[in-house]
Amino acid sequence: MDFEINPAAYRNIFAVPAAVVDENIRLASALQLKVLLFMLRRGDSPSCEEIAAALCADKADVSDAMIFWFERGLLREKGSESLPSLQGSAFQAQPAVPQPATPAPIPNPLQMVARQEPPAAADIPKKPLPAELPISRPSHEQIAKRLEECKEFSSLFQEAQVTLGKTIGYDGQSVLIMMHDSYGLPFEVILMAVEYSVSQKKTGYSSIGKIGRLWSELGIDTLEGAMQYIEEHNAVNEVWNKLRSLTDIANRTPTEKQRRYLTAWVKEYGYGEDIIYYAYEESVDRTGKMSMPYMDKIIRSWHEKGVKTPMDIQRERADWEKQKSLRQPAKNPSKSGSKKQPRLLEGEASYDLESYKKKAYNPE
Repeated sequence: MDFEINPAAYRNIFAVPAAVVDENIRLASALQLKVLLFMLRRGDSPSCEEIAAALCADKADVSDAMIFWFERGLLREKGSESLPSLQGSAFQAQPAVPQPATPAPIPNPLQMVARQEPPAAADIPKKPLPAELPISRPSHEQIAKRLEECKEFSSLFQEAQVTLGKTIGYDGQSVLIMMHDSYGLPFEVILMAVEYSVSQKKTGYSSIGKIGRLWSELGIDTLEGAMQYIEEHNAVNEVWNKLRSLTDIANRTPTEKQRRYLTAWVKEYGYGEDIIYYAYEESVDRTGKMSMPYMDKIIRSWHEKGVKTPMDIQRERADWEKQKSLRQPAKNPSKSGSKKQPRLLEGEASYDLESYKKKAYNPE
């Protein structure tokens, strides 16, 4: 049985760019077409959340679909005045997949601890990230050729599908292939990146690609290196969550700069949330807010003095008060009125240990 368009359907129509069919109908997945049609019908730049709710789709998958159409020139950044040309789009030009650069070695945190004068967390140089994955992704023909050349890609796609719980289409295949060819990541490390991304509730291919980019920057090209990164990342998250339960910190996860400070304090200096919490209290007392650079100065001072426990902090305070009383002449109580508690030097703090324990183990 043959069919044709019912003329009555033209009573209510909206425009669809010809390039959707002429150039992309073969490449686009069902969800990608749904996302674009929904946006064309609405015409008012609906958010990713709105589209995901309307289509009953995962937000990360919707985001990937929008990036798909952005790369092909059918979407542009909101508020942009330029109209990108569809000529020379990612579909039309397919350059050779670049070869990866030699990965840098994984930094050894133990070597950092052994330094006599550890650098401030903000002073630790940040290596430049590798280039983003190319916008011009490999074509279907190139993907098929890579599958013929390297049978391991088929196993990678199958394992990744099981981990993600969804079928991997063109977008997923492109990202995983480029993580191997552009970032130089072995297949087992790519699969570990997929598993880690799922554990962080980020199942979009752009998120997986960002993890691969970061691991390439850090020189993580073995399962051992990936496991070390995940363990350190989880340790920092655990400390952050405990700090949030003790303080008024609002953001659920640390920013990139905050994570660098925390990584230095936890992995290089060996401090837990108790010492970091004391530095937080001192920062709020001195500056009226949480200041990570100020906290870093305090924590560095404690580390240089060999402070390891809250009791060490109390002893440091007692020694400081004793030395201060010897340096200063006694004041006449009748003239000074109530005795004012001395301010602490940078890196010194006074805390009620019992109060902290109650707060830590009996959060409100």
